[in-house]
Amino acid sequence: MNVCIYLRKSRADEEIEKEFGQGETLAKHRKTLLKYAKEKNLSIVKIHEEVVSGESLIHRPEMLELLKEVEQGMYDAVLCMDLQRLGRGNMQEQGLILETFKKSNTKIITLNKAYDLNDDFDEEYSEFEAFMSRKELKMINRRLQRGRIRSIEDGNYLSPLPPYGYNIKEGKFIRTLTPNSVQAAVVKLIFDMYVNKQMGGTIIAEELNRMGYKSYTGIGWTSNAVLNILKNPVYIGKITWKKKDIKKSEDPNKKRDTKQRPKSEWIVVDGKHPAIIKKNVFYKAQEILNGKYHVPYKLVNGPKNPLAGLIVCEKCGSKMVYRPYGKNVDPHIICPNKCGNKSSKFIYVEQKLLNSLKEWLRNYELEIKNNGIPNRSSAMPAYNKQLKNLEKELQELQEQKLNLYDLLERNIYDVNTFVERSKNISERIDNTNKNIEVIKTKIKNEEKRKRDINIIPKIKMAMDAYYNTDDVLQKNMLLKNILEKVEYNKEKDQRNDNFTLTLYPKLPE
Repeated sequence: MNVCIYLRKSRADEEIEKEFGQGETLAKHRKTLLKYAKEKNLSIVKIHEEVVSGESLIHRPEMLELLKEVEQGMYDAVLCMDLQRLGRGNMQEQGLILETFKKSNTKIITLNKAYDLNDDFDEEYSEFEAFMSRKELKMINRRLQRGRIRSIEDGNYLSPLPPYGYNIKEGKFIRTLTPNSVQAAVVKLIFDMYVNKQMGGTIIAEELNRMGYKSYTGIGWTSNAVLNILKNPVYIGKITWKKKDIKKSEDPNKKRDTKQRPKSEWIVVDGKHPAIIKKNVFYKAQEILNGKYHVPYKLVNGPKNPLAGLIVCEKCGSKMVYRPYGKNVDPHIICPNKCGNKSSKFIYVEQKLLNSLKEWLRNYELEIKNNGIPNRSSAMPAYNKQLKNLEKELQELQEQKLNLYDLLERNIYDVNTFVERSKNISERIDNTNKNIEVIKTKIKNEEKRKRDINIIPKIKMAMDAYYNTDDVLQKNMLLKNILEKVEYNKEKDQRNDNFTLTLYPKLPE
């Protein structure tokens, strides 16, 4: 009887190995199964050892290889510690494993039982065990998650690595952070340069590199590394959990898929660790990051980029930066990340933005003209008068409704009369409320109509002022008053001014 042994660690086995050393689990299991094979007179023709624990087949290369061999009918049976070692992932994967063994008529042998999946009883028994295994795994994961959340809510820090600026401090019932004096000074310097000295992420990174400071990874600072520190509430004593949704990837070239959770799902609590940054400084940095007002990029000779904070990379979403190259090379607008979005000369980007804005304005004017908006006289005075009359009517009806109770208590109205009058007044109140909502909607639409018209001269004035000033900050403010952002995209085969800009004007709501 040709038999293959399959060995795989469980999570519990990994915990044991942390105490007694790597490789101990598989060695013990191999010894146990070989002893069993000897007692049962089984011929072991191959041993597959899975050195990783995990539910998903995509991350278990030895199991994938074993399934190919089973499908080819290479073995009479596969010997393992228990059925769960073959897999207790999702139903689809468990079904695939069991179906492969069934079709090839390959038995599964464990220390407690031999399974012939072409036998109805064994097949049902194996499916039941697989079901219970999945339930057990889910229960374990839920208990672990509940325990983690309780510990987080107590202010403990559970991530394996400390954030830049801190070291991990562990006690009997505590796991928290303590400031790293050298790194904490760098964190304070970053916030000071960003909030007080009005330096952008790229310039801060360049300054830190010039001063010889090392980042968390020990290599040079980048704009992203700086921004990650500026956004992290750990520096004001907070602990954040469930910011990211991390799942095992279905891509064999990736271990995990990570995506940002909505802020409503985050757990943010007060940690046990001391703050490095004052709250008012941190929240000031968040205002800047959220674009409530602009911090220009300051170079030696002052700001150079009137498009600062406006141009966004269409590929990765990062804000693109102004890069002066020197005397013989024109300044460029570049993405700080290596996402494949090709840079362009600043002059090309600026000119295309202004031309695109003119084109958008022409189309917007035409749309408003076609809708006949400029020819309509304002109906706002009449709407306001109607609203005032309806609100007065509503107040009178509410007073009448209250009087009904007084009339009932004084026995002027009997119950039937009270009910009849109350019903009548309630219907009138409902109708009045509906009419009020109709008028309010008309007023809102009229206000929007005025804003739609008023935005046209606002944009024209901003563009005229842009051409008539040399003040870079003034130009930047003018554009930010009329534009939310501008998305930029340029592929590798595009040259010079051949790129795409997508404008997002600040339209009235």
